[in-house]
Amino acid sequence: MDKKYLKQMALTMKEKRNAYGYSQEQVAEMLDITYSYYTKLENGVQAPSLRLFVQIAVLLDLSLDKMIFGRSMDDQTLTLDTLEFLRTISRYDHSDLELCRDLIDKIIFYLKN
Repeated sequence: MDKKYLKQMALTMKEKRNAYGYSQEQVAEMLDITYSYYTKLENGVQAPSLRLFVQIAVLLDLSLDKMIFGRSMDDQTLTLDTLEFLRTISRYDHSDLELCRDLIDKIIFYLKN
């Protein structure tokens, strides 16, 4: 995940956690992860797995777009290609998406270097 989006996700998580009055320890416990791992997520040091990303969004009542971009995006702001892409990937299971993410990360790394 791009550092800009990782930092935005961390900020959104922190704001929403505080709005609910939860401590970091409480959220970590509710997510069944360690406190130290949660602090890495909330400080934007580490990206969560896709499964944990969704669990956090559900727990904190956040849409996934709000979590990543810091604001909700409606379908009108997305191109038709993007909407089709989102519909397509919604049909895949977690392991397939992880493989796709790894491949995309490798392609991006290759293109940057």
